[in-house]
Amino acid sequence: MATDPLANIRKYDPATAAQPKTSSGVGGTVTEQTQNFLKLLIAQIQNQDPMAPMDASSMTSQMSQLNMVSSMGDMNKSMTAMLSQMQSVNFMNQAAVIGRSPVVAGSGIAFDGATPVVLGANSVNPLTDAVATIKDAGGNTVNSMNMGKLDEGMSNFTWDGKDADGKTMPAGMYYLSISASNTAGGKEVPTSYVASPVMAVSKGSNGEALLTLLDGRKINASEIQQWIG
Repeated sequence: MATDPLANIRKYDPATAAQPKTSSGVGGTVTEQTQNFLKLLIAQIQNQDPMAPMDASSMTSQMSQLNMVSSMGDMNKSMTAMLSQMQSVNFMNQAAVIGRSPVVAGSGIAFDGATPVVLGANSVNPLTDAVATIKDAGGNTVNSMNMGKLDEGMSNFTWDGKDADGKTMPAGMYYLSISASNTAGGKEVPTSYVASPVMAVSKGSNGEALLTLLDGRKINASEIQQWIG
């Protein structure tokens, strides 16, 4: 008794078409797709017209498509595993920077009452007459530093934690603002940068390392402009 070569292939059933998909996903797994492809190919060969058999080049093309589907599935698994490994290695590398200080865009300075703070100004143009102003949480000016000319790009400087009279300020939050003029005489405001030690490293939702700084900021490693110390 002849068997139906299509017996094990799922057929469209209006009664079950609207039901939720199984965990194998749309179209089944790569293995299921391969098995279905082979069943269809065998059915095509068994039911071909004896007077006009299937062209060999067509069969070769179909087999190539089958190999491509299988290879793509294996490649996807390999890429997923590789990405996971790279994220784990990156996380372990970032854990080694605890205690070091990245320079990140921002204006808030968490002064501990003793340690000088490395700051930065990042400009797209050469600047003249640059002035950095430090203010306390109440908006009062604590100190101003005349930095003169600044080249294009990042320029670093340090606040020693003292006011204009040379008195060390108490620990707390202070804020940096920078003003300058460009070579054409126009006013420009370069981006302010503040260094702060890394206190902890954790994994973000996308697998990227998330750094927690002493001043409370949480940043991705890609946001770091410089490393100091």
